[in-house]
Amino acid sequence: FDVDNSPPVIAISGVRTERGHTVIVFDVKDDHSPVKLVEFSEDGQRWRGVFPMDGIADSRAEHYELPIEGEMDPRGITLRATDSMNNISTAHVDPPRRPQR
Repeated sequence: FDVDNSPPVIAISGVRTERGHTVIVFDVKDDHSPVKLVEFSEDGQRWRGVFPMDGIADSRAEHYELPIEGEMDPRGITLRATDSMNNISTAHVDPPRRPQR
């Protein structure tokens, strides 16, 4: 049998602002186990689930687009991914830079 001690990898591909929302685009991949759960936190206290674009986290690679109402908190957002073997990884997302005037 195989032992999986490797957490999933969170790869952030973009942060954009559109129609009053901030959208975080990212992928979660795991070489050994399916992605089980992805969550985000704006304050480091309360975690909320995120669903992949195909609707269910059930494979080793999932694509996500997370809409955040309004502007992101200046402190950013933390993403947390868990695979089916309960290995966990996190990634911090900074808010998009405002254009200089």
